[in-house]
Amino acid sequence: MRGRQHITPRRDASTAVRALALSAALGLALAGAARADFAAGWAAYQASNHAAALQSWLPLARRGDVDALYNVAVLYESGLGVARDPARAAEWYARAAKRGLAQAQFALGLAYETGSGVTANDGEAAIWYRRAAEQNLARAQYNLGRLHYEGLGVPKDLALAAEWFQRAARAGFAPAQNNLGYMHERGIHLRASAKDAAAWYRKAAEQGLATAQTNLGIMLNFGLGVARDDAQAARWYRDAARQGDAQAQSRLAFLLANGQGVERDLAEAYAWLTLAVEGAAATTGEHRARLAARLDPYQLAAAERRAAELRQQLAATKEPPRRALPRQTAKFGSARVTAQRRLVTLGLYGGVVDGVSGPETTAAVRAFQGQAGLEVDGRVSSKLLRALGAAVRAPRTAPRPAAETDAD
Repeated sequence: MRGRQHITPRRDASTAVRALALSAALGLALAGAARADFAAGWAAYQASNHAAALQSWLPLARRGDVDALYNVAVLYESGLGVARDPARAAEWYARAAKRGLAQAQFALGLAYETGSGVTANDGEAAIWYRRAAEQNLARAQYNLGRLHYEGLGVPKDLALAAEWFQRAARAGFAPAQNNLGYMHERGIHLRASAKDAAAWYRKAAEQGLATAQTNLGIMLNFGLGVARDDAQAARWYRDAARQGDAQAQSRLAFLLANGQGVERDLAEAYAWLTLAVEGAAATTGEHRARLAARLDPYQLAAAERRAAELRQQLAATKEPPRRALPRQTAKFGSARVTAQRRLVTLGLYGGVVDGVSGPETTAAVRAFQGQAGLEVDGRVSSKLLRALGAAVRAPRTAPRPAAETDAD
């Protein structure tokens, strides 16, 4: 049941607002190589200029911009544009997590569970997974369910484990769907039902989860909860085998050796058993030796070549470990957040980027309106955003840095 899930960030489709032209004579843009500009940081990241992205996001992160906090953490965790530093990454994740960002809460929980940049602590991991899970982040719901299933950092509680798995499964999270299938198949807290187990395995298998593909293959192979269908079993075993699942490789080999659901092919069976042995599938070494005895030297040499070919194919298609990616922002469409970010870029705002129009935000808006020749009312409007956008895009002139303050 244990299988840690890695970070999959969110993005939205928004980009910087198109703005009306504004005279560059306003002289509001910051000079120098680095300035606080979320959109510029995103563009730099997409262009693989990670150092520039970091420099664009850091000033915003120091002012509490939750998306910038998260993105800076990602860069430190991945070693993009800066030396890899899991401890610094955990610090930035913690700051974003405390501001309520579910993805950061999940990342911090994962750091505590794996001991990445912090002292491993399953109890702390559970706390942060729960906060993200309560915001309906499926990966966090799954991991919290797994901790309850195993009794790690929290009391062992199969009812809670099933509840969190169900919530994640309903959101389409394949590992949770597979786990529900397993609990139904074995009658662990949930009603024992091979039919329900096969249905959950299928949902996860259709999303490409190798473990679920193997489990569905077994159900089809033995007619558990579904009509027996060796051809379909072989299909699912093969899909999982191609992802490196040793049990699927072993079971596919047995079907090939016996001609069940597929054409009988001893050499192909031997090749898959060879890979299964390398994947530490139980008892396959003995079966492989018996199968080798049934092949003549020519067939055995061909089977070894086929095993080498399959090994090479698996290596070529194996996905690299998933790593965190920056998020563009969930609040990019928020007028106040956008205004605060642009005012920071222009050096007019040194407060927290939180979307709250407090006195400091209002003062910065009024200052910009006065310099831009707009009506000075301190209000965030579409007209203000257009003017701010034009000023941000204008050529840089004299620097006007705001005081650097770290917002917790």
